Amino acid sequence: MYEEEERRFSWTHLFIKIIIVVIFILFTVWLLSLATKNATRGMSNSLDVLTDNIFSQNVERMKDVGKSYFTTERLPKKVGETKKLSLARMYDEDLILEIKDKNGNACSAKNSYVSVEKMDTEYQMKVYLECGEEKQFIRVIMGCYNYCNTDICEKKDDVSLEYEYSRTTGGSWAGWGNWSNWSTNSVSKTDSRDVETKVVRENYTYDKTNTSSVVAGNATCPSVDGYTLTGNSNGVCSYTKVVTSTASPVSCASTYNGYSLVSQSGFTCNYSKGTTSTTSPVSCASTSDGYSLVSQNGFTCNYSKRTTSTIAATASNTGGDPIYGEDCYNYNVAVGTKIVSSCRGCAKEVQTVYETRRHCDTVVTGYTPVVTNYSCPSNYTRNGSTCSISGTATKTTTVGCPSGYTQSGNSCVMSGTETTTTTTSCPSNYTKRNNTCAKDTTYTKTQSAVCPANQQLKNGKCYKAETKVEKVTGVKDVTYYRYRTRDYTGGSVDYKWSTSNNDTSLTSAGYKLTGKTRNNGGK
Repeated sequence: MYEEEERRFSWTHLFIKIIIVVIFILFTVWLLSLATKNATRGMSNSLDVLTDNIFSQNVERMKDVGKSYFTTERLPKKVGETKKLSLARMYDEDLILEIKDKNGNACSAKNSYVSVEKMDTEYQMKVYLECGEEKQFIRVIMGCYNYCNTDICEKKDDVSLEYEYSRTTGGSWAGWGNWSNWSTNSVSKTDSRDVETKVVRENYTYDKTNTSSVVAGNATCPSVDGYTLTGNSNGVCSYTKVVTSTASPVSCASTYNGYSLVSQSGFTCNYSKGTTSTTSPVSCASTSDGYSLVSQNGFTCNYSKRTTSTIAATASNTGGDPIYGEDCYNYNVAVGTKIVSSCRGCAKEVQTVYETRRHCDTVVTGYTPVVTNYSCPSNYTRNGSTCSISGTATKTTTVGCPSGYTQSGNSCVMSGTETTTTTTSCPSNYTKRNNTCAKDTTYTKTQSAVCPANQQLKNGKCYKAETKVEKVTGVKDVTYYRYRTRDYTGGSVDYKWSTSNNDTSLTSAGYKLTGKTRNNGGK
């Protein structure tokens, strides 16, 4: 723990405070006059940019506190060990003024912190700040570098070390020389250098900033978009607002009594379904080109008609047959068969064909005429000198569907559409307003009153900071080094530089660290 210097009242301190107050008042008046002059020049844009940077500036403020707070005595000692400084403790020890977000709300003092973790050769600092829903952190690598002005400092990205290696071949070592004076400059042991160390507890001084606060005025409630201020109690501002939210009507059911949903217009559900009617094809005509209708099979009309075809009979001369007189009679002689169609062509039968002949008992003598006999092909009927045969001819035609119908298989089909509508309602807790659903919700909120920049809110009052810097003495362990050297004679030494202090490609070739380093940044 650091010993704090006892505060003493003096005219000098009072005079300094008065000067600070006067400067603050003059600065405030200047800011107000500047704001008035630039009211029409987009001053609000500059303020917006300023509030956007507030969070990152607050993180930097916490980082600066952490860098000054974690001196050698407060750093973790073991690899993996972490030391933590919360924002609440910063407030308790007056290390920082209250941290607020861009809306003037206090950031979380409990959850925000700065921590330092010991790594193998360095330290890792984490700065975490939580302001409402905004949460960010940064990591900073720190260590004891040759460019540090304090015990440890932040690592520079543009500077890295190179390590010198050497390899000696041939020759021999001479004796050790005298010891050097003790120094805090770090020296490593090599083949050509022998090193001794000692740790000494030494006093050192550093600057410590002490901050006190004084009342500067009453805190005010900021305006909040959409809210109405209802009160200010001890620095806590109360607000209320009524918000109307809207929602779409309940979605229509996808089907309704066999109908399918087509569209939804507000609260109206439009449905439709397809309809189908069937009928027979058009009836066939009773006649067609002399044919008579036999039957109709769907769209096919079957027709038939009787036909007769004739040919000349085949004649043969008998000669010398007697001429008969009276007492003659006719008789039928079977001469063949024929196929006859019946029932409009639906059936056929085989019939016997007969020929009528005449017989006379009395022969007239004295006269011998030439008699010609006629014959017909099978299935023909002779009629004198001609032969005829009867048959049936058939044909088919097709018909279509009545007007408005189309053919589908063996039927005629006509498709149509039926429509209907229903109405839907609003979701739960919503009521219908015009063609939408709405509900009113009352919101209340509270937030801290605000103080001008660089002032702190406490119990409804604004406090401004007064700071002073004092020298504080502490104690730390300081390592001293001394060394002696020896020469290598009769051989050759080859030197190489590497960015690694464990370059296996060099060590495997017989090279060893000399202990010398150099910065490769800014060459």
